[in-house]
Amino acid sequence: MTTHGTAHFVNFTKACDYYRGQGNDELTPAELERLVRDKIDGGEICIGKPDVPVNSKLVLLDSGTRYGLEG
Repeated sequence: MTTHGTAHFVNFTKACDYYRGQGNDELTPAELERLVRDKIDGGEICIGKPDVPVNSKLVLLDSGTRYGLEG
């Protein structure tokens, strides 16, 4: 089976944690939150479970940070 990552995060805090670990350590907490809100507003990422196609299974990736689809 193949697992594909999605742009869907478990919650806002997990999305901030993910992007902090992506080379954004220099950002203040407020700047990091703005970065994540901009990504949400721009449709680049989503908060919450994605739709799961038939014959796929929802899985958690990145230590429970975001959703993936296995199938």
